[in-house]
Amino acid sequence: MINLGLLRENEAIQKILGKVEIETIIKKINGTKLKQVERNYLSRSIRPKLIGSALLTQQNILESIQRTHKINRNFIIFNLAKYGYNIIPNYPSSFKDKKIKLEYLISHIISECPEPRFIEAIPILLLKNKINPYLLLEISLKKDIKNQIGYLLETSFIIGNKFNLNNKISYLKDLLKYLELHKKEEKILGKEEDELYKKFLRKTRPARMKKWNLLGRYFDRDFIKIGEAYLK
Repeated sequence: MINLGLLRENEAIQKILGKVEIETIIKKINGTKLKQVERNYLSRSIRPKLIGSALLTQQNILESIQRTHKINRNFIIFNLAKYGYNIIPNYPSSFKDKKIKLEYLISHIISECPEPRFIEAIPILLLKNKINPYLLLEISLKKDIKNQIGYLLETSFIIGNKFNLNNKISYLKDLLKYLELHKKEEKILGKEEDELYKKFLRKTRPARMKKWNLLGRYFDRDFIKIGEAYLK
């Protein structure tokens, strides 16, 4: 389903399409009869821009020109603090440390620096900050972390329900439903382990992790305790 509000509100889209072009697209989607001048906009301006954008997306141009970041503990801790999850007060940071988008921070934690303390921060980050669900979905598809994102997003709703905060993340319900319907085969939430430990995890993991085809030992009660520290 196309989010028409996103067309009007997203700054990046507005840099590609003018206001008249956006309104023309919305009228076309809604089945409203277009004037001749609007049909001209559609054929001469709007369609070529959308085709060009689609081609650039297929070629992963944006990913190719994004700044690269050195991912290490200091970088993660620095960014967690920037988003309201301060693990170590007054933790020294390098002048090279930069704040990155939360969606990328989450993916870096899951894929490259999956320490338990960092993973436990993700549901709180989702509750405390506004995120772009489309970007988070795009990243989860590219990095093959749909199961992990889905589980941690569902955890946010569990914590939010405990502290009456679910209204803050209600806009993420559609994303959660999509991730739940498109889970993949077994994944690890945390660092890669040997087969013996994986066998142990299959027997001892919580039911909700099993539901998300995940191996790990994270418990709802622990997430809620963390919420008590960071959300009250």
